[in-house]
Amino acid sequence: MTLATFISPADFDLLVDAAYHPEAPTVTSSESAPGAALTHFADADAVKAQAAHCHAAGDVDHYAFGLWYRGAGGTVLERRIDFDPPRDGHRFGHSLAGWGLIHLHLYWTADTLQCRVVAHARAAAEKRQARYPELGAIDDWNWPQIESTTFRLQRRLASMGRTGPVIRRADVWQRPQRP
Repeated sequence: MTLATFISPADFDLLVDAAYHPEAPTVTSSESAPGAALTHFADADAVKAQAAHCHAAGDVDHYAFGLWYRGAGGTVLERRIDFDPPRDGHRFGHSLAGWGLIHLHLYWTADTLQCRVVAHARAAAEKRQARYPELGAIDDWNWPQIESTTFRLQRRLASMGRTGPVIRRADVWQRPQRP
């Protein structure tokens, strides 16, 4: 079960502002739409605008931003993922990969917004390093900075609301009606 914090759009804006201080990250979509490239965001306002757009459009129930801080070091890759079978007529997509990336995941239904902050732990990266040599050595990453930044953002998010299981649109549609 995935847990996330219930927040308001204004809370998300505050979390994004916190992510840009004291160092501004490079922000990219964690995954692309089928057949498209990853989206790169110039600044905090662009991240906020994308979140607002996804919520208003109503056709996306989950979106993830990948944050890379220059001081974190490491190797960041934009990987092409081939679909077999194709998805919606598209044969590929892209994903963002790197041991020390921090991800902001957003989940929407018509009346809720949830968010979670996630990153690899060094121990998990060590166990997987041999399987993904293209991601480079985990020792190239500044783990104290990654852990500190992740913890700071998680604590900030936790102060904004209660945490619960992620509610997906399918869950809402399947809820029994009350008499």
